[in-house]
Amino acid sequence: MKKTLLSVAVIAALLTAGCSKTAMTPDQTLVPETSVLFRARLASGSAGLPVSTLPSAVKTYLDQNVSGFTLIKVEKKFQPGTTTAWGTQVTVLQNGMPVDYFFDTTGAPMTRPAGPRGEVITRLTAAQLPASISSYLNQTYAGYQLVVAESMRSTSGVEEFRVQIVSNNQRIDVHFDGSGAFRDAHTAPGNLSTVHSVSYIPRDSLSDAIKTVLTSTFANYTYGWAEQHIHDGTPLYDVKLFSSTGPFVIHFDAAGAQVAPMGPGGQTTPGSTTAVTGPGPKPGNPSPPSPGSATPPAGANYQFMLDATKLPSAITAYLETNFSGYTFLVADLHTPPTGTTGQYNVDLAVGSQLYKLRFSSSGELLKAEARG
Repeated sequence: MKKTLLSVAVIAALLTAGCSKTAMTPDQTLVPETSVLFRARLASGSAGLPVSTLPSAVKTYLDQNVSGFTLIKVEKKFQPGTTTAWGTQVTVLQNGMPVDYFFDTTGAPMTRPAGPRGEVITRLTAAQLPASISSYLNQTYAGYQLVVAESMRSTSGVEEFRVQIVSNNQRIDVHFDGSGAFRDAHTAPGNLSTVHSVSYIPRDSLSDAIKTVLTSTFANYTYGWAEQHIHDGTPLYDVKLFSSTGPFVIHFDAAGAQVAPMGPGGQTTPGSTTAVTGPGPKPGNPSPPSPGSATPPAGANYQFMLDATKLPSAITAYLETNFSGYTFLVADLHTPPTGTTGQYNVDLAVGSQLYKLRFSSSGELLKAEARG
């Protein structure tokens, strides 16, 4: 399977604040990667998961029915707020578009399940949109590109439509009522011409300037790993460091100067670090950290691991079988709000490709996705 990089210019929800109470609510059964402008963020290719991460029955179905797919994400799904599994959701790249497939607990294909409030959401093609919606879009956004169109029918039978388009390099969410009449529209931040790709970079490959800062200013931290983020041709380096209570992310430009994280348009501003309360980088306070100042969120029960030997043997065996030659980066053990046993989140790299995985305490794969 070809492994290149996902273009990730922007990630945003389909709906924003300002919609009325009767307006369409977000589809919480979809992850952002597949429910928003995914196709426009694939300019530099696709990052693939090993198909061995699929349940055997699911793999058989896709092999037989979905030609030439690239596996992007696989996740065991649970009834909202419970530990009862209803099946598996798989996202594949097919003909340049992300497509979701749903399977029950036996691996048999099933229709898309209702959302947490019982709403039924259906993906639509351009031809399936009501004529009034197509007419409105053609008149208002001449030459637009359709990204995704969905209908949502609530438990009371009320139907609404949401459409995401690209117009003049701007993505726009347009909402319609059940009759196809325009309701509202929201533009999302970020320019679609900006390409963002992410890859793992060994410490030895960092610039001397970055290494100097790490060994001087941040000598009291434990080095985790580094990522190269390229925004529209401009490289930025995120270095993950750990103290006794949590991780931090230090952001550098190509010259080794500390900067704040790049925004959707690829801009940088003076800054240095991001305090992180989970296993990955998140925007936060740009002030320099002091060792021990990061605190995991209350009740999260996080236990960070920089030593791969602390993983259960079942997880280690799974990684060795399915991600041959991997580089272990970090793991955390936590108990989710709806669970009674801990789960392991694992970050690793194979070559320059980054992956995020989640396992049960017994070593069962719950989620896997390729970063890029």
